[in-house]
Amino acid sequence: MAQELLGELVREGCQSRPSRLALVWRDQEYSYMTLDGEIDRVAEGFERLNVVHGDRVAFYAHNLPQFVIGFYALQRLGAVAVPINIYWKGRDLQYFLKESRVIGVITILPLYERIKEIQENLPELKWVVVISGGAAQPTGTIAWDELSSGPMPEEPVYTEIDAIEPAVITFSGGRTGPSRPVMLSHFNLLANCQQMQDLAQLKFLGDNEEMARQEQQFLPGASQQEVALLPLPLFNLFSLNIGLNLMYMLQGTVILMERFDPAQALELIVKHGCTVVFGSPAIFSEILNAPEAEQANFDSLRYCFSFGLPLATEVNEGWKTRTGKPIYNCYGLTEASPLLCCEAAGSQLSRDSVGPALAMVQLDVIGANGEGLAAGQVGELMAKGPNMMLGYFNPAAPDQPIIGRQDGWFATGDLAYHDEAGNFHIIDRKEDSLLLPNGDLVVPHDIERVLQHHPGVWQAAALPYTTKEGRNRMIAFVVLTEEGAGLTEPQLLHFVESRLPALLAPERIFFFREDDLLRLPNGAVWRRALRLQIPSYL
Repeated sequence: MAQELLGELVREGCQSRPSRLALVWRDQEYSYMTLDGEIDRVAEGFERLNVVHGDRVAFYAHNLPQFVIGFYALQRLGAVAVPINIYWKGRDLQYFLKESRVIGVITILPLYERIKEIQENLPELKWVVVISGGAAQPTGTIAWDELSSGPMPEEPVYTEIDAIEPAVITFSGGRTGPSRPVMLSHFNLLANCQQMQDLAQLKFLGDNEEMARQEQQFLPGASQQEVALLPLPLFNLFSLNIGLNLMYMLQGTVILMERFDPAQALELIVKHGCTVVFGSPAIFSEILNAPEAEQANFDSLRYCFSFGLPLATEVNEGWKTRTGKPIYNCYGLTEASPLLCCEAAGSQLSRDSVGPALAMVQLDVIGANGEGLAAGQVGELMAKGPNMMLGYFNPAAPDQPIIGRQDGWFATGDLAYHDEAGNFHIIDRKEDSLLLPNGDLVVPHDIERVLQHHPGVWQAAALPYTTKEGRNRMIAFVVLTEEGAGLTEPQLLHFVESRLPALLAPERIFFFREDDLLRLPNGAVWRRALRLQIPSYL
């Protein structure tokens, strides 16, 4: 890899193309030279707060230039950034801050009260920086300007560290248990960025070979670097690493959205000539269905990547029809920095899969006894590669990460199979699926897909449940539309049983008492929390 440390990404861009636009947020623009200087200035501000190599500092804010600047400033000091989802609060927020043993928090004024409420329960928390936007600074906090208003350092800020040292602690999805603090090194994160550069079906602007070609053969009106729209929050690892870090590895331009809005996203794509969008299925769906999309000019777009939940075929087909470009579906998990697969990694596009493994990633599908399975057979997906985490952060011994298996393989907890072409197909979570005595596998997705085809059902979630008698059964929760207000459980059961074999249908269907199913901050249904509610419905 050209750069081995995250803190050097922007500096490399400054040295080779100082005047190139590096970051756009609202009407603020930062060249590589300006951004590099701000990072050094804030790094010295952190030093005044006694931040040293190995210290952990949390970011609890939405997308702001201060997030970008502060993140790379910490990297130059050898400190560890801990991005926290802003939708967590109260006891959950306290858990994340305590579990990662942060010494400081960077937040915004509207969110500060959440920190204040739990601060006395965080004995290791030494300071809180509040970005107040010109409003009165809360008592006992530090203004962002105190970090950034110092003189420009005479020498570049640099700390001698090893690339295999931790750079980020971020939390796992929490789909099957409490979210765990995942330790990712500079090497892990940059390896995943390099793996994206090696995708077989595309070529990013900005790698050495392509950059040289572009400079030798300038095309008037064509972008000479990638211009990436980042609509997802930076506390999302896909946005932080594959969006932000990859773009600065390529010496591209980042268009950072404060909060996602489909009309604004379209405006930014056109205004800045965005060449890449890193989004999610919901984001691409909202952009596609926005009224402004009918007249928008998508000519500048080269590549679009979706991560998170499965990408619906109709969204991908609609996007390609409207823009002329496909959306490449990506798969991974926090522990993988976060990507393991991408549709663009293979020689041919496979629309019903997540594509093959990225370069240098090993994937295997194993059976119940750990045996490798042949193509088409469903088992648990195992992963191994340079982008896999150092381990889980151990609050009792910060320098000794908790490692699951000594052989380097990681159990993803996802059921999957691979086809003859080497593409992987994700079925569902292992914990949420049910293996029947006859060998049939019942997966939530099959039941949910049938239920969501009923015009009276708005949302559906299926999951296994063990009765008091020890019987394992599949049940489902639904949220009804206005049209379905009069539906009964027998009617829905009949609807499912007429479309699925009896053994694969749910035993019970419950009408959820809220307007929305319980969800994790990434939008996925929180089946573990739903499972706890089942007794109250029986």
